[in-house]
Amino acid sequence: MKLKNVVLTLMVVGTISILPLSSAIIAEGKEKENKVRYVTPFDEDEFWDRMETQKRIPDLIKYLEKEFDDNYAGLYVDQENGGIVHIGFHSIPQKEELNEVEDILGEDVEVEYDEVKYSKEDLDKVVEEISLSIDKSEENIVNISSSFKDQSVIVGYTEDESEAKDSVEKSLNKKSIRKMDLDESLIKFAQTEKIEPKIDRAQIKVRPVPGAAQMNFSGSGFCTNGFSAKDSNSSTYFLVSAGHCADSTGQQVFQSYDKDNLIGTVHTKLFHWGSSVDVSLVKVKSGLTTHNILTSSGSKYDEAGYQIIGEQISDWEGMGVCTSLGQSDTQMCGFVQGTNESVYAFGGHLKNQKKVGLKVVNGDSGSPVGAPDSKNTKKLYLYGIVSAAKSNESVAYLTYIGNIKAETGIKTITGK
Repeated sequence: MKLKNVVLTLMVVGTISILPLSSAIIAEGKEKENKVRYVTPFDEDEFWDRMETQKRIPDLIKYLEKEFDDNYAGLYVDQENGGIVHIGFHSIPQKEELNEVEDILGEDVEVEYDEVKYSKEDLDKVVEEISLSIDKSEENIVNISSSFKDQSVIVGYTEDESEAKDSVEKSLNKKSIRKMDLDESLIKFAQTEKIEPKIDRAQIKVRPVPGAAQMNFSGSGFCTNGFSAKDSNSSTYFLVSAGHCADSTGQQVFQSYDKDNLIGTVHTKLFHWGSSVDVSLVKVKSGLTTHNILTSSGSKYDEAGYQIIGEQISDWEGMGVCTSLGQSDTQMCGFVQGTNESVYAFGGHLKNQKKVGLKVVNGDSGSPVGAPDSKNTKKLYLYGIVSAAKSNESVAYLTYIGNIKAETGIKTITGK
């Protein structure tokens, strides 16, 4: 089935109505709101305290990998139980060997050490191997993910558990997986909803075009701009959104329904079976690019509400992230639930997606997601862009910035 037909089907299923917007909806003003307001998963002050702790974890990971080598298995942060940092080892070191952990994180951070069988790398390899062997006609399995916290690989299916088990059993017979000495209890199955792409309508028109502003892919529908970028020679500039939003290269892209709002054309569309990216590059003039992200509060908005100052390359389960969503027209924060998930949707599957606890709606595809530098500086380290979601759940899937750069060769436009 062609993507365009899939999109039209989703519009009917989602009861989305693509109708011209009244001029009142297209906000042209430049009213500013000094404070960026986010919806946080619990008390706001507590959330931002944990974000300050989070900034020390990349240094902790580097230390653990260097000091303990293959004995270090991975870590996660248990956000549901107070933000406890769990560090996994195949064999827990002596207490005196772990003094540096407290020095890096601080005395106020609670740490627990777990003895585990599988490393994060082991679990990710199982996800990768199973994903590659799933038949392209498979519609029952919608996602395959690793959980270091649960020491398991979770297979999400829509209707038939026995059918899903049969498909996975064939994968487990591959020599590459048999050599890993896996426990039978490693693979878990969970019924879930089908994952759908998100396309809806634009709301705000601003120049230059910041992340979180919406874009009209002519003939396809609306998605959200994630961030601005340029090629390796700094001679061509792009706005970056989700690949499933575009029909083909050369497609015109507008902002809002008005035809005089042409901003560029689709230069690159990357979206195919087995890919690690769902991304489109819209070629624009350099003057339309910016490191800013649009935020809003009530009827007011700020086209420079947040700024991208770098990229969040390291990640872990329980890492805090925030986003400004285009169609949802809100700022929202949550936590990373999975760092490596194969997502079956759009008539195919995407690998190495990031699973986050954010509730998105139709039209949010492409929205920027990043790790906040702090509560007050309004700065963000770009982590990825929204690709897909589970309907009626606070679960979204991201295409990771590291994979976008590796596949396209682009450079993120950042500020300070």
